[in-house]
Amino acid sequence: MSNKTKYLMYRFVAPVVIFAFVWFMMQTANPDMKWGIKLFITGSIAYIISPKVKIISFMHGQNVQVKWFLIGKVILFPLEDK
Repeated sequence: MSNKTKYLMYRFVAPVVIFAFVWFMMQTANPDMKWGIKLFITGSIAYIISPKVKIISFMHGQNVQVKWFLIGKVILFPLEDK
């Protein structure tokens, strides 16, 4: 597995894990809530909290850019091992 696919895999794994955690918390806090409302609230929270991952190309190579809404800071990881 290349570095590019390894980093992009986390793009899809993190929102699913966050969604499952928030769904569990909402289920324990209010089990009588309708599933449609719970789905909308949980999906919205997971979308806002999950990191945004994309690949950025510079002159010296490609980097993976990770940005979280809560941190407000951009983190860059190099793709090529030098």
